[in-house]
Amino acid sequence: MPLITSQIPESWEQLELLVTAILSECGMEARRQIALDLPRGTVDVDVLAEENVDGIIHRTICECKNWQHNIPKDVVHAFRTVMQETGAHRGYIVSKVGFQSGAILAAHSTNIELVTFAEFQEKHFEKWIKTQLWAIEEEIGAFNTYYEPLGPPGYSKLANDEERAAYDAVFEKYAFAGLMLQPFSPYLRIARPYPLPPLPFNVAEIEARGLIVPDDIKVAAAYREFFRLLVAHAKKGLAALRAVNPITRGTPSESVTRDD
Repeated sequence: MPLITSQIPESWEQLELLVTAILSECGMEARRQIALDLPRGTVDVDVLAEENVDGIIHRTICECKNWQHNIPKDVVHAFRTVMQETGAHRGYIVSKVGFQSGAILAAHSTNIELVTFAEFQEKHFEKWIKTQLWAIEEEIGAFNTYYEPLGPPGYSKLANDEERAAYDAVFEKYAFAGLMLQPFSPYLRIARPYPLPPLPFNVAEIEARGLIVPDDIKVAAAYREFFRLLVAHAKKGLAALRAVNPITRGTPSESVTRDD
């Protein structure tokens, strides 16, 4: 299973931040360092994530341990009490290295999962990728319209060869992003499963067309970093394309409602 991020947490705080970010990017309301009420006081939890599923709030709690040794059973016993008294639906203890045999036994037949950070990513990958593909479509879907089979919007309205040459130059500069985004379209996955391109992205066919692909995106090895780079390039491209599109030029990019 591919990983969401290539980042390796170097501290407990970084581990908490990444776990919170992943759950948030899965569509949950995720927060860290939260005090929860218990029947006999309060308890501080590392990460709390809540999600509304058909009107029912599902609560996930994560305990993040960036320790240099395997987690002992005492941590699991304490976390079982937290899970029971908070009524959480799912709990994760996220370890840097692993768990002692006693901890594994203590979590058996409970709603607590013991995972490394890599395993935590694997368990959430399908939910994360589905949510992120739709989020990307919402954020830069207008960019994709410039690279659809019907042709770039506004091109037929260009007045002369000079305008066409300017449009062509911008179109070609950002064509790599348009081509790389195509296999990540969420619409491809509505009717049936559609495989994700593995990373690093194979840019051989794109470069064979004479297009230039930035080095940063060629070496991105995890989807979170890859998508951030790709979206950033697409946003720049969209602003540049709108500046040469006769339908949109002269209008601030963020104010454009239609490109065609």
